[in-house]
Amino acid sequence: MTETRKQIYFFIGTEAELIKVFPVIIECQKAGNTCHLIASGQNDLHKSRILDMIQLNGKLIELSKEESIQKSAVGLLKWFVAVRKRAPRMIRQQFDAEALTGASLVVHGDTVSTMMGAFVAKKLRMRLCHVEAGLRSHNLLNPFPEEIDRLITSRLTSVHFAPGNLPAKNLDKAKGKVINTKYNTILDSLAFSRTVEVMTKEVQDIQGEDYFVFVMHRQENLMNKNFFVQVLEQVKQFSRQRKCVLILHKITENKLRELNLLEELKSDAQFLLLSRVDYFDFMKLLDGAQYVITDGGSNQEELHYMGKPCLIMRKTTERQEGIGENAVMYGGKIENMRKFVEQYRSYQKECLLGKYSPSKKICEVLGRL
Repeated sequence: MTETRKQIYFFIGTEAELIKVFPVIIECQKAGNTCHLIASGQNDLHKSRILDMIQLNGKLIELSKEESIQKSAVGLLKWFVAVRKRAPRMIRQQFDAEALTGASLVVHGDTVSTMMGAFVAKKLRMRLCHVEAGLRSHNLLNPFPEEIDRLITSRLTSVHFAPGNLPAKNLDKAKGKVINTKYNTILDSLAFSRTVEVMTKEVQDIQGEDYFVFVMHRQENLMNKNFFVQVLEQVKQFSRQRKCVLILHKITENKLRELNLLEELKSDAQFLLLSRVDYFDFMKLLDGAQYVITDGGSNQEELHYMGKPCLIMRKTTERQEGIGENAVMYGGKIENMRKFVEQYRSYQKECLLGKYSPSKKICEVLGRL
């Protein structure tokens, strides 16, 4: 008797989404299902080595190319409208229409591609399954447009995979089935990253050294010149105790150049200015640090699962992972940076990697639908 495989469709727009979804794809393929990847083109997923590791057993469809998107809010909106309009037709050309009806289309998170996938699922009469559902800031304009993306996607979702009790509670009044996966799928991504070889020489060289990592790339932080300079002065002081690995997002590099600080930091032996590396190398970098100072929401989750001391340079966050445990909110007070660094060892917590798999839970539910 031939085993019947389920056809499961994943709608992915950004590399950040792929990072959190690839363990689900791997688990679904292990369970004997055929997985198809529909890429919106918001990011060029071919630039990530994750695609090679997935060894996709179904089709990969690209709805657009990243280079066609104008790098502005208006450009992104025009791209969204155009791709959303043609996506159902392009997908029908690749798959049998009857096979699509009622099949599971998995989206992730809160990007404009997430919302696009939700609209596509409705148009094609597919069952929408939302991974990392239920995160809420309860403020439509912060973060923008992510909060709006979440709300619209939730209205169209049939199966909500909520990464914990609070996100699940936020979905109390949502239509559809709510599955509490307890943790975010990034837990599985992190566990997988420990099995992957480091590719970046700078990351290889610093392994085993005494260092901390500093990440600042949010618009609201970089646009506040006085604040950014104050933070950087504190980081310089901390670097006298141990080396600082400063991650140079393009927006961060531009701001440092504008403030005439880039060359100064490059010439400081206590700083390693590192351009963005791929996900697996970055996780190795975080894993080897004494502590991390960051304004990234995903970093907050990753460091919580690692049990790594973390100072979050934000006044508010829609994520609760690690708060009051390994993570501290700076809360708008620069002096909290000094307090954290003085006491960082007290925030070291148990590592959760390998103890639970939300991706397996999601795979099991998708298999029963």
